[in-house]
Formats: sequence, structure tokens, C-alpha cells
Amino acid sequence: MLEVMIRSMLGKSGGAILDWLRGHPTATTTIFALFLFVYMLGQWQLHRIERRTAQLVLEMSQEWLAKKPNITATGLYKRIYPRWSQSVQNWGVFIPHRLELWPVPVRPETVQSKISFSPQWIASLLAKHGIQLKAPGDEIQDEQ
Repeated sequence: MLEVMIRSMLGKSGGAILDWLRGHPTATTTIFALFLFVYMLGQWQLHRIERRTAQLVLEMSQEWLAKKPNITATGLYKRIYPRWSQSVQNWGVFIPHRLELWPVPVRPETVQSKISFSPQWIASLLAKHGIQLKAPGDEIQDEQ
């Protein structure tokens, strides 16, 4: 019954594809194994990019905190983003799409959407490493 429902949703050509897949198990297994390999390679590259991003943020944050101890996460983000966007393109070839069904090229926009690279991400990373940043409203309170 389930197969009938699937075939009715896929139509005539979809049913033909299902018949071909059932008739050629070696080809089907090869296709899915290749898909799995590409997916795992994309995940590996994404984790590597995330690690390198964390290293870059930690290094640059220490430099900027030495220069400006009262810098905020937004200020750090504005200073780190240009260097990060140039570097990230050299750290990988492709990562999984946000739906994780197909690979997309490594570009700052695609990586940023996957790892949520933002001032909040920077603040939470630094907090994990014991570095507290000044909140945007803190400088107003300090002046009073």
C-alpha cells in the first residue's frame, strides 16, 4: 500500500526510476555510497572550517583586546569579518547545504549561515575560553 502511494506521488517517470533502482541494486548502492561519501566529506570540511574560525577569532580577539580592552562583540565582529571572509574561502571546497541534502561551495555567506557566525557567536566562543567582553550598554553605565 505504501509503495502504491509513493508511485502515485511520483507519477509515471518516478515509478520507472523506482523500477530501475530495484532492478539494479549494485548501481543503487554505489549512488548512495557516493552520496554518503560526499556528505561526510562536506561535514568534515565544515568542522575544520569551524575550528579554524574559532582559532582566528581567539587570535584576533586577543590582539584587539590588548589594543582596546573595552571592545564589544560587535566591534570585534566588524574587525574580524573582513579577514575571516577572505580566509574561509581557502579552508574548504564545499559544505553541506543548510538542508544537508547537497553540497554548496564554501563562501562566507554559506558558512556564516551554517555556523551562525555573528557577534553573539564570537561572544559565546570567548566566554567558553574565559574571556568576558563588555556589553554594548556597559559603557553608558560606566560613564555615570
